[in-house]
Amino acid sequence: MKEHVAPHLLRIGLRFDEKDESQLEELLRLLRKYPSGISEIAFFTSNVHIPYPLEEVKRRIGIIKKYIRRCREEGLRAGFNHLATLGHHEEDLEWSIPGNYTHMTNRRGEKCRGSYCMNDEAYLCEYVVPLYTALAKAEPDFILVDDDIRYYHVPVGTGCFCDTCIEKFNSLSGLRLTRDELLSRLDGGDAEIRKLWLEKQSLAIENLLALIGDTVRSVNENITLGVMSGERYAEGYRFDRWAEALSSKGRYEIMWRPGGGAYTDSRFDEIVRKAEQTGRQNAFLPEYVTKRQYEIESFPHHMIKKTPTSTALEAAWAMTSGNSGAAFNILPAESGEPWSVAEPHLRAICRMLPMYDLLAEKTAKRAPVGIGSAWRRDSLASAPKGDFTGQSGDIYADFSREFFDFGLPEAYHPDNCLVLLGKGEFAYSYTDGEIEALLTKNIYLDTAALSLLNRRGYSNLTGFEIQCEFPADAREEYIPHEINAGGEGDIRNGKQSFCAEDSFGLVPHEGAHALTRLVDYHGRVLSDCALGIFENETGGRIAAAGYYPYSRLADYYKSRQIINLMLYLSGGKLPSYVDSYIRIRNHTFVDGDRITVALLNPTNEPYENVDVAVLGDRDVVHVYTKDGECRASDRTRRTETHSIFTVGEIPPYSIVIIETV
Repeated sequence: MKEHVAPHLLRIGLRFDEKDESQLEELLRLLRKYPSGISEIAFFTSNVHIPYPLEEVKRRIGIIKKYIRRCREEGLRAGFNHLATLGHHEEDLEWSIPGNYTHMTNRRGEKCRGSYCMNDEAYLCEYVVPLYTALAKAEPDFILVDDDIRYYHVPVGTGCFCDTCIEKFNSLSGLRLTRDELLSRLDGGDAEIRKLWLEKQSLAIENLLALIGDTVRSVNENITLGVMSGERYAEGYRFDRWAEALSSKGRYEIMWRPGGGAYTDSRFDEIVRKAEQTGRQNAFLPEYVTKRQYEIESFPHHMIKKTPTSTALEAAWAMTSGNSGAAFNILPAESGEPWSVAEPHLRAICRMLPMYDLLAEKTAKRAPVGIGSAWRRDSLASAPKGDFTGQSGDIYADFSREFFDFGLPEAYHPDNCLVLLGKGEFAYSYTDGEIEALLTKNIYLDTAALSLLNRRGYSNLTGFEIQCEFPADAREEYIPHEINAGGEGDIRNGKQSFCAEDSFGLVPHEGAHALTRLVDYHGRVLSDCALGIFENETGGRIAAAGYYPYSRLADYYKSRQIINLMLYLSGGKLPSYVDSYIRIRNHTFVDGDRITVALLNPTNEPYENVDVAVLGDRDVVHVYTKDGECRASDRTRRTETHSIFTVGEIPPYSIVIIETV
């Protein structure tokens, strides 16, 4: 089969009976009929989320080994997707492995009987090592470790707080805390203890992946290993170190499968959100991890949960978030349905092949540049006081999505953010030096973030104080300023009676400027400043927002103001933005003087004559459509910093690429 620049992988769940063989032949026929860039087949060792006894796993390995050989005859790479190494949920417990091993344990001492602690040395030696030895001896092209390598399992939630894990933490920290004492420190907001706990979690995963790597390569060092990640902050988010462990510090090629939820397209925005989540996951992977195959799943594998168009488009948009391709998990796994029900999806994937190849050339594995949240991998250490393990951590990473509904460029790594968005007490776990460095950059703050920074003694660099809160009937009025772009006198109403959020007045310092003020329903002024800007002595540009800072942003004047505000904060250096009032997503890439803009229409509306602004004085850009066709577009007008081009139709649920010449 032809190898495309965007190689995809197909994951297959088996019934482990005679029907699988005929199903595989039908699938191979369809892959020949619809060449789609799928060049790898991964066979699940189980459809159940518990570790099965070694003898049963070995029986299944023997069956899959035949299918691997058959796939190779078709020119496909093939291997194992192993489920499960540790176990994930309480399923089919009667068939779980024998042995007195430590189960994953939550803060209350409750155990998940379907999963095991990765710090249990006996479990690792007596089960994990022989398991991966058996997988390696089957001589697959690759072995994918599934995402039960994690610290969240149903029904117990976040772990592991078993006696061994508490002892591991004490050894790491040099403390002698009981479980209750540890939980009190974690819940009480002790940032340093929280960071050490996250380090303990991450180290356990690193050690497990290193063990798997050593075990497999002791049998056959030519087998490629891979692992799946997710948006799970309680594990430390140290994907760089996990990659180092699995690859033996970059010595061996590895595969990565960034993932999340989004099992249906009934709300297409969930697919967009998952691409963002994998953007954050990819942001911290080492450059040598070049095969990053985004997980596409319609769990529990019902074919009509996503249309063929959604399935194919999801893979394409994911390639703008640092993924090199997709890992499709779309076939029925346990039912008697024929795999041929996937034919419409394979056809749609095939039709998307020109766009896949184009994205692989233009954007895949590259990091988007633009605006992003001021989150860190240890952001869970800044979570509010309370049940520490109950916090997901993305409260400081996934809060600002409405900013990007109208075409501002989104970025995922702080180094690629020209403007940072700060929320709540995101900087609680920062050192003074880290805060000082942060405030030399360009940042937009809500009142909770502003309050924390001021309490830490940096009000001279933030430019604003909080006046007071207005809990009802406040509205935001735009006052004369060039950033307000003709909206002076207009009103934004967050409707506090429906959804109460931040409504604070601000007091600007000398040198700070108000952009809006708060008024009541009768026009009486409540506060002279609700949003303002300030350039501090280090050159950092600060915006402080007291009124609905991250929601209710999508009316015309507010969206225009936000675009102009981001241009001001970035010093006019945003690489691109959409200058039309539409709902659209934007990932932009910068390579020297070359700028590449990928736009997604996530709606059912065809957009015509979309104005796109690209940084610099440019006369022409190339516009690429979903068929891979290219046409030139001349500049229609110019601003002080950007050239604006009018793009033709962007069909519903489709991508266009704009690239400078």
